[in-house]
Amino acid sequence: MRLALLFLLSWLFLGPGPALAQSFEPGLLVRASGDTLRGEVENGFWVTPPEFIRFRATAASPIELLQPRQLRAVSFTGGRYFRYEALPIDHAAETHLSDLIEGNIFSVQVDSLLAEVLLTGPIELRRVVRPGAVHYLLRRPGQPWLSLSERQYLRRSATGSLQIVDGNNYHGQLELYFGGCPAAVAAARAAPFTAPGLAAVAQAYAAGCAAPGAAPVRSWLALAQPRRRAAFQAGVLGGVRYHLLESAAYQLAGEHTDGQLHPFGGFYAELLQPSRTTAIYGELSLSGFQNKGVVRTYNSTTGEASYTTFSYQAMLGTARLGIRYLMPLAHDQQFVLGLGLERNVVWGFTSPPAATANVSAYPSQTDRSADTYADPTLLPNLTLGWRQRRLTATLDAQLYVSSGEKSWLTGMFLGSNLAARFGLSYRLGRHPDQARAR
Repeated sequence: MRLALLFLLSWLFLGPGPALAQSFEPGLLVRASGDTLRGEVENGFWVTPPEFIRFRATAASPIELLQPRQLRAVSFTGGRYFRYEALPIDHAAETHLSDLIEGNIFSVQVDSLLAEVLLTGPIELRRVVRPGAVHYLLRRPGQPWLSLSERQYLRRSATGSLQIVDGNNYHGQLELYFGGCPAAVAAARAAPFTAPGLAAVAQAYAAGCAAPGAAPVRSWLALAQPRRRAAFQAGVLGGVRYHLLESAAYQLAGEHTDGQLHPFGGFYAELLQPSRTTAIYGELSLSGFQNKGVVRTYNSTTGEASYTTFSYQAMLGTARLGIRYLMPLAHDQQFVLGLGLERNVVWGFTSPPAATANVSAYPSQTDRSADTYADPTLLPNLTLGWRQRRLTATLDAQLYVSSGEKSWLTGMFLGSNLAARFGLSYRLGRHPDQARAR
């Protein structure tokens, strides 16, 4: 009842109206057929090339999901500009230390993608970011694209140790490419490997060596950075949790002692990463469960020992941390796939007392969560779900270590204890990427 009231209050105070809008901004698309569509484009604050584009003609229109190959260009009004082009990209370019290899290797392949436009006119400049390296591409009239990439590699020294070497010889590449233009060559010698540095070289060429009557250079450089990279959102969650539990008492090994549905509720938070297709996910929730234990009693007067089974109920506090992948679907929906780890704390468990003063009790359970509930296996929990705007429906499952498992290795990965949940979560507040109303 309290959980339902919380959802109702969230809905009433925050409302389903304009606050539900995603981060759609005025812009246009040019289809592969050449048709231009003006309306609103969802801003994914992309760092790497967009893998999909969401478009709607008006705020009330249905959302259309488009793949890059269906487009020629994407542009935000007063913002970033992307073109779908076939560009030579060096797939061997790398700067991440863990991925560096020995030797300066090149692997240039032509990729068709939505590249970010930095300059147009008598000289073209594009930027493509791939995991591990930033790529810039220049083209002057009558010449192929010049591909420049961040790159590092490993080189073995005379003593046999591996050294990190900067393999980006962009100064020499620029001087060779603009060899007939002294102004561009002079600018290239001092240019840093940044968008403004390479744009200065291109503009020096346009100013001093472009053909007479050529169109002026148009720059998107000041608009080419996403306003933000990560975004935070949070909300409430609730649903039902099913426990398939064994007692920690070896006398009851193999006997499942819960097998019932229990309500749960709590809070969640997501840190959305650039492109908004992945998120770091965390939650805190509370639910109930029941289990059984065994008490061994020993009578110091008679010397007799006996075993008694007892049942108990307690509250389970759960903290989860993981990764979610948000796959775009049509009509402002997303498919959710998640992996995570959890930690549990048991509250409200009380060991059964001794019967009399001369009787000692030794319960199978203690206050440890592993005794009263169960320990998660080393396998992460799995989440499948569906999201539309504020609301997310999920189904998730977590395996727990079997109490009677003889093999430690098998038990830590493939436990017979299980918890499955069906939950609904509701985002509080406006969409984190939505521009605040003025």
